[in-house]
Parts: sequence; structure tokens; C-alpha cells
Amino acid sequence: MTERPTSTRSIRKGGRQLLMATNRRVYVNENDGRGRVGSNQSNTTEYDSKNSTFNWSTNIGNAKATSVDVNGVVEEKYSDSNGTPLKNLVFKQLDKSPIEVHVRCIFMRVGEIDTLNERYYAEILFEASWEEPRLKGTPNEPFNEEIDWTPQLELLNGIGELNDTIAYSVCYDHQGLATVTEHHKVKGTLWERMELHYFPFDLQDLSLSITTSRSSKEMVFVKNLRQPSGANRRVFTDEQEWYLFEHVDIETKEEIEEYLDDGYNHSVVICSCHAARKFGYFIWNAYFLIFLITSASFATFPIPLANISGRVQISCTLLLTSITFRWLCNKALP
Repeated sequence: MTERPTSTRSIRKGGRQLLMATNRRVYVNENDGRGRVGSNQSNTTEYDSKNSTFNWSTNIGNAKATSVDVNGVVEEKYSDSNGTPLKNLVFKQLDKSPIEVHVRCIFMRVGEIDTLNERYYAEILFEASWEEPRLKGTPNEPFNEEIDWTPQLELLNGIGELNDTIAYSVCYDHQGLATVTEHHKVKGTLWERMELHYFPFDLQDLSLSITTSRSSKEMVFVKNLRQPSGANRRVFTDEQEWYLFEHVDIETKEEIEEYLDDGYNHSVVICSCHAARKFGYFIWNAYFLIFLITSASFATFPIPLANISGRVQISCTLLLTSITFRWLCNKALP
């Protein structure tokens, strides 16, 4: 029997996995605002890793007083040897709004759902899209994930080794705005807490939890409204026991990582599809047989009171039958 994770905290502390690339590919699609992966041009040009990624604005102007530090504005007054003020330098860091990363999730294949060990197997396509100002109006400029900005995604509920393939695509709209899409194809076993309060009429959520090492002040997850998410029901291998819905819920929230000392919130996105258990099998093969065994206990009433040994024999037989049947059901029930 495979080892069962004890709690969500053990998964997040021990199983948090950085989504690293095994195969990197970059595609460029011009004049396509739908964000699809293009294959018109392959770019392999490398950039100088010494180029700066962020630009901090410097404003030179007049100031009235000496050193002032209010809301990120630092003013320093410099003077020459005679005490005559030369110029006032004002360094101001503008408050930048966080980058919106639009996410989309497609469950391409859902495998066996193990409710006993609270895990399931799936092949998932996860896409994260954002606007890249550096590539605006430059369709011939390639995207380099080594020096350009990326969301740095991390998987929270992965179990064991996962096969993750990453590819990048760039598309331009009619205004020349560049949208970069990071495609993740994740294949492996994922952990999910199973709710069995309404067994066998239960509805389970099969989710993919992804976070980022960047703070919420730098980036936030947003649901992609242009390209819908979904689940493929045609290749559902556990179809005899479960019914898979095509709808996928995307929930975004912010959490503080307990084992990080930075004190910042980190954006988390949870993509969930839903599977309903087909209760007919358990109704006829479990509950109905239990009902028959229980009903057989009324057979002791027609036996005369003088035949006590016969009553005891039937009662013990029914008791041992119910215990044996329970042992058999425990192997199949979660």
C-alpha cells in the first residue's frame, strides 16, 4: 500500500515543487490576439545575461528642505565647500501595480481516483499569460525566459516525481502589444482531500494548486475569461465508477507562507474539476445485501420458544455473516 500523506501541511512543506522546464520551446505568432500557440517562427537567439530587467526612475528637481523620507520618496540636498546648495536630487520609486497573470487550466486526462489514499492521477495543461512591454511593437524580437520576466510557478499538491514540460509562445494584437504565454503540461499523481460525508452520493473536487515565489505586490493570478478552462471526458479511465463534469472552477487567493520570513502574501490559484460517484454499484452490492442480512433476523420469531438452541444458532449465524460481509466491504469501500 502506498504511503498516505498526513495533512496538507506535510504536502506543502515536503512536496512543494518548482515547475522547472524539461523541454523549452518558444513560438511567435504575429497578429493573433487569441493567445494560441503559434509555430510560424522558432527563436533561439540568446541575450546577454548582464542586461538589466527592471528600470527605476530617477527625478531631478527642486526641493525645499533637507533629507525627507516619506512614502518611498528620498530627498538629499548636496552643498559645496562654501555651503552653497548645488542641486537637489530626488529619488522616487513609483508604486507599480502588480502584473496580472491570466491563468487557464485544461484537464486533458483524469486517471484513477484513489479515495482511500486521497490522491488521483491526471494529465493537465496549465497556461499563464501576461503582457510583456519590452516586446511591444517588435515582432522580430525573441522572448528569452532566462532574462525576461516569468511568474516562477510552484506546484503545491504534487506527489513524487512529476513530468512537467514547459513551452513559451508570444502573440501580438493589432496594436502591437505582446502577450507571453507559459504552457505547462503536468503529468503525475496529485494529492486531494476526499470528502466522504455523503458516501456513496459524494461529489469530489480534483484540484491543481499552484503558487508563485513572487509576492502579491509584484504579481496576482486572474482567471482567463477569453479562453475557457475545461475537462476532457472522453479519456476518463475511471468512468465505470465516477462521472466527470466538464466544468472547471478557478479560485484565486492570497496566502502567507509559514516557512518564509519575508512576510509578504503570495498569490495562489486552485483549478478544480468535479467528479460524482456512481452510487448504483454500492446500492445493489453493499446496502441491499446488508438489508437482506438484517431482514433474515426476523426468521427467529416463528421458531417456538421451547427451541432455544435453534434461535441461538440462527442468531449466531446471522451475526457471523454480517461480520464477514463487513470485512469484504472494507476492502472496496473508502
